[in-house]
Amino acid sequence: MPEVLFPPPVSQAESRRYTPQTLQAELERLSGRRVLLYLNNNRTRMVSVRRLNPSQLEVRLQMRFLDASPEVVGELADFLANRPSPGLTLNRFLQAAGTPPPSRTPGEAVLGEGIHHDLELYRQDLNHLYLNDRSQAGVTWGRKNPRPSRRSIRFACYDHSRNLIIMNRRLDSAAVPRYFIEYVLFHEMLHEMLGIGERADGRRDIHGPVFKLMESTFPDVAKALRFEAEFVKHLDEF
Repeated sequence: MPEVLFPPPVSQAESRRYTPQTLQAELERLSGRRVLLYLNNNRTRMVSVRRLNPSQLEVRLQMRFLDASPEVVGELADFLANRPSPGLTLNRFLQAAGTPPPSRTPGEAVLGEGIHHDLELYRQDLNHLYLNDRSQAGVTWGRKNPRPSRRSIRFACYDHSRNLIIMNRRLDSAAVPRYFIEYVLFHEMLHEMLGIGERADGRRDIHGPVFKLMESTFPDVAKALRFEAEFVKHLDEF
C-alpha cells in the first residue's frame, strides 16, 4: 500500500494492538513531542524520523509497528526524544524484520542539538536528499576544549567503532553558516558509507574517485570551501 497519514480501518479479523491514532497518541505521550505519523509497507526501512521543529517530529513507520509490544513502543519513544535507553527490545523487533536499527545507538547519549545548529536535523535532511536514507551513523557535538588551538582545527571525525560522527563544537556558532556545517557532516557521512579504499599500490585511499564523485553532489561545495579558507584565518575568534 502507498504511504498514508492514516490507512483505512482494518477489519475485525485484522485487528491489531494499536490503531494508527492510538499509536500516535502513545508516542506523543511517551516522547513529549508532537508526532506527525505516517504508516507504510517499506520492507527495508521500518523507522524514519524527520524533525520539523524543536517540538514536532515527522515519523514514518512500517505497518508492523501496529502490532508492536508496549516495550518496543516505549523504546521507540525514547529514541524520538533522544533519551538514553537500553533499546534491546526495539533492536530485536527490527532485526526480526530484517532491518537495521535507527541511526543512533540506543543507550548512547548523543547531543545533536547545539545552541545554533541542530545536527540531527541536518543529518536527516542530507540523508534523505542525497543518500537515499542509506547512512546509519549518528551525529553529536564533541566536548568543548577549554584551550582550543589557534593554528589548526579538525572540523569532524567519524568513529567507526561507535558508528558516530563527532563534530567540533567550535562550529556551533551563529557566524558559521548552515551550509558549511552540512558540508562537513556530509563529508563524514560519506566516510561512514564508503569506508577506506585501497590504491593499486596497496596504500589507503580515503578520498577516492567514488568519494569525490558523491561529495560533488552536495550543491554548496565551492561555497563551503571558500568559507573554510576564511574560517581558518580567524580561528582565534571561535
